[in-house]
Amino acid sequence: MSNKAEGDPASGGDPLAPIQAAIARGDTAAAVGLARRALDAGTRHPLLFHLRAVWLEQAGQFAAAATDLEAALALAPGDARLLNALSRCRAAAGQFALAAGAARTALTCDPTSIEALYNLGFAQEQLGRLDQAWAAFDQVRRSAPGHAEATARLAALAARRGEHDAARALADEVLARQPRHATAAFAQVVSDLAQARFAAAQARAGTIAGDAAFDPLVRATALHYVADALDGQGQTDDAFERYAEANRALRALAAPRFAQVEVGRLLAARLAAEFGAIAPAAWTPPAAPPSPIGGAGGLVFIVGFPRSGTTLLGQILGAHSRVVSLEERPLLDEALSEFVDTPGGLARLAALGPTGIERYRGFFLERLRRNGIEPKGRTIVDQTALNTLHLPVIAKLFPEAKIVFALRDPRDVVLSCFRRLFALTPYLYEFLDLETTAAFYDTAMRAAAAYRAALALPVFELRNEDLVADFDGRVAALCQFAGLAREDAMRDFAARPGRIATPSAMQVSRGLSADGVGHWRLYEKHLAPVMPVIAGWVERFGYA
Repeated sequence: MSNKAEGDPASGGDPLAPIQAAIARGDTAAAVGLARRALDAGTRHPLLFHLRAVWLEQAGQFAAAATDLEAALALAPGDARLLNALSRCRAAAGQFALAAGAARTALTCDPTSIEALYNLGFAQEQLGRLDQAWAAFDQVRRSAPGHAEATARLAALAARRGEHDAARALADEVLARQPRHATAAFAQVVSDLAQARFAAAQARAGTIAGDAAFDPLVRATALHYVADALDGQGQTDDAFERYAEANRALRALAAPRFAQVEVGRLLAARLAAEFGAIAPAAWTPPAAPPSPIGGAGGLVFIVGFPRSGTTLLGQILGAHSRVVSLEERPLLDEALSEFVDTPGGLARLAALGPTGIERYRGFFLERLRRNGIEPKGRTIVDQTALNTLHLPVIAKLFPEAKIVFALRDPRDVVLSCFRRLFALTPYLYEFLDLETTAAFYDTAMRAAAAYRAALALPVFELRNEDLVADFDGRVAALCQFAGLAREDAMRDFAARPGRIATPSAMQVSRGLSADGVGHWRLYEKHLAPVMPVIAGWVERFGYA
């Protein structure tokens, strides 16, 4: 396809000439301005879309920038530079699966592209595919030894794995050349926190938080780590203030991105209202379809609420020889896009017939295989906490599935969500404010209660505190529910921390611990404003 600029032939002249001249003299701002005017006038050329995408990316309008890059690629397919820019913008917009896809295509077009390999590693890390991310970053480091970002991300991954000596060595390698490299410094902070070196963590993170030369996002992240260090030293009043300050900064930075988005509590409320308007009989399957897993396999969904122990349960089950445990993978994406993300979707789901059900079951199996998993005969465990909101989808598509409902004291849950750093989504954006965290918990639990009253799914409730108090007894009951014979290897679940993608990695890597039980008591006065919102759940779940 020709890349010749398409526009009004009567206008005369080459509309690209002044733009290329501006680029040649290094005046990017002028080139962008001319490109925007040319596009507004109807001229179409990949260079014009690319330049406007640069402007949009710099303005933080990542989704719009990605749209322009897609238009550029339609005119210049296979351009690795455009594909790398698209991968970067998709990642910045939180669209990590699309970012990974663009990076893979860029590598197909240019197998030597270090930028594409790094972009792929970054997207894989955000998707929780930590082994693949490590492989990509390691290949970048070996191919381009001076690539500080790849080395720093390896340091961060090593810290998450609990490999703290390796994390410090990799971070030191970067900091020796770039003393103010935030990712490398944060890898050291994470290792300090994991090893209870709280004063060192506070000093490192505090230096970054107080340095105005750093990006505001970096400073807010550093402030979160300062709060973690203060919490570790028992300075809870100061810690809470730092958490709140950091979250206010993060919320201000993210607010434009989520201004027109249906955030978690609003989505939960809409879904509960839609569900309540549907006759319960609509959810009764006429006949159980054959299991998509086959043989002696099974399908288990671990749900609850973030920070309720879903990651821990997934790790425990994942240590079983017959289990494949998947952590927050988009296995239900096609169904969620059609029936959850779109208003009125639950009514369409309730009316879905056998052919439609089989179609969406097929999408699920295809995504499993895309993750390198042949499901036949295995027990597949999906440990996505907020699948709580998607239980109607699970009930309709997989009535044979088993649900493990993870519970933890709602006060600990709400506090922990507020205190943890998450990659922001419309759900997790809520955790940047204590009031919206509590409101989201309340609306999610209300939706879950309505679902559980009407759906025929078998549910096994497991309280985190009971698991800590009686590990063997609770795991035996869990295995019986899941149709598994308990194995001794399940006691060694903490040996798998390198596979954990959520903020629970550091806690789970330490093994079973009562440290987080009742932590809310240290922050009781800070939780007082939201207690009326969650008190009913404290009572209902037996924590009063």
